[in-house]
Amino acid sequence: MKLRPKKTVIGTATCHCCGREIPVKRSETGTLDMSCQWCDLPMYAKAGTEAHKRLMERVTLIAEPDPDPTHPEPVPAHVPPAEVKPAARAARSVFDLMAGRE
Repeated sequence: MKLRPKKTVIGTATCHCCGREIPVKRSETGTLDMSCQWCDLPMYAKAGTEAHKRLMERVTLIAEPDPDPTHPEPVPAHVPPAEVKPAARAARSVFDLMAGRE
């Protein structure tokens, strides 16, 4: 069974047909997906192509928050390991059943 690559939204762009703002998604393989949900205009471009380059020129990227270098994240204090509780009852598995037959 073939799985679809996961897509993440990287920004927005104006639709070529209706002029509305549409989300721009990038798959794990680098393919752009600019499909308009209002006028049903699908636009796809594989990474490394001229179409990909031209569509990326029109994309307004979503800025990811950069951590402030003047305020480093606090280092968590040492947390002792959690106490391991014994099992309430013995686990049953196929291997338990096979051990009794030997």
